[in-house]
Order: sequence, then C-alpha cells, then structure tokens
Amino acid sequence: MSIRIDKITKKYKRNTREEVVLKDFEYDIPEGKFIVFHGESGVGKSTLLRIVSGLTKPTEGKVYFGDVEITALNDIDISEFRKKHLGIMTQNIELIPYLSVIDNLKFVYGLNSDLKKGAEVDEKKIEELLNELGLHELRNEFPSSLSSGELKRAAIARTLINSPKYIIMDEPTANLDHKNVVKVLKLLCKYAENGSTVIISSHEEEALEYADNHKKLEFIKQ
Repeated sequence: MSIRIDKITKKYKRNTREEVVLKDFEYDIPEGKFIVFHGESGVGKSTLLRIVSGLTKPTEGKVYFGDVEITALNDIDISEFRKKHLGIMTQNIELIPYLSVIDNLKFVYGLNSDLKKGAEVDEKKIEELLNELGLHELRNEFPSSLSSGELKRAAIARTLINSPKYIIMDEPTANLDHKNVVKVLKLLCKYAENGSTVIISSHEEEALEYADNHKKLEFIKQ
C-alpha cells in the first residue's frame, strides 16, 4: 500500500498563543521506497512522523495507507493497525530496562510476529541483525550499561526485528559516529529493497544520498 498525506495541518496551543507546525502538508509515498523528511529542528518532522504513525491526530487533514484512512480510526483499531503493519522508533528510546539487548529483541519478536503459540523465535534472524548493527558482543548487556549510540542501535534493531511493512523512524542516525550512520542507512536501504516502505526524519545531508525521495520541511510563517 502506498501512503497519501492529504493536506495535514497541526496546531498547538502555547498558553494564549496558537502555533502552527504543519500547514496543508501533502505528500505521496510509494510502496517499497526509502523516504527522508529533512529540515531544521522545529519544522515539524517529528510531528509529521507521529501523525503518519497514528500516534498523534492532525488538527486537519487525512493520512491514507492504501484505502485505509488511519486518521479516522479509533484508538483500538489504530493500535491493531500499527501492531500488524508498522515498526516505529521515536526519539525516546524505550528499551525494557530489565531485559538484555537480545531479550529485548526476542520480546518484541514474540509480541508482534505471527508466531503460533509454542513456535520458536528465529534465533538466526536475531543474530544476523545484531551483527549488522555491530551489537553482537553487546547481546547480553542491559540498557543501563550501553552508551547513547549503542542504545540507539539497539532500538533500531528492535524496530526492524519483525521486518515490518512500514518502517517509521525519527532521527535514527542522530548522535551516531560516521561509520554507524553509514551502517544504519545501508541497512534501511536493504529493507526498502526487500519491499518495506522506509520513512525517516533526519537533519543529516548524508541521509539524502541514500533516499529514493526526500522532502524538506520549512518553518511556517505565523
């Protein structure tokens, strides 16, 4: 399913002042492409991704996944839609603190996959993803012992573990060194080549080189 963002507007109340972060934003995202939304901090990238993910309602406008208008779904239906189709990573990294890196992945894999009761977790798939993100030696570490960059890569692994149809990530390469930025971008390209639709926000110009398409967001004149 392609994604259609149809005239999205988002307004926030700031005390007595109304702030508009998105206004009549339109964009079509073809299925199986790698898309980057970029621009300065504060232009609405995170808000846009939260709306596309169904985590935030727009003030006006609609978002369609194929023929499904997700902006019209109730909380229960949008939660089921996300569970079935989406892999989402926000800027708030929320690994389960009392689980190791590999157990965080196993937990999400078992929770969101189509495993039948009693089926085994695909250990090979998990190990491959840990290797691709340079996390194999950290597989048994707990989140409290990881650096910020390691936590970010673990959160990326958790988002990707079920090979979701739609991958939506807010600044996945922020605060990573250049080697790991390239590693993550190449991995996201691989998922897009395998049929996932990948949508990220980024302030890094390098991300644009890997994208199939990109769109710059700019400040709204108040």
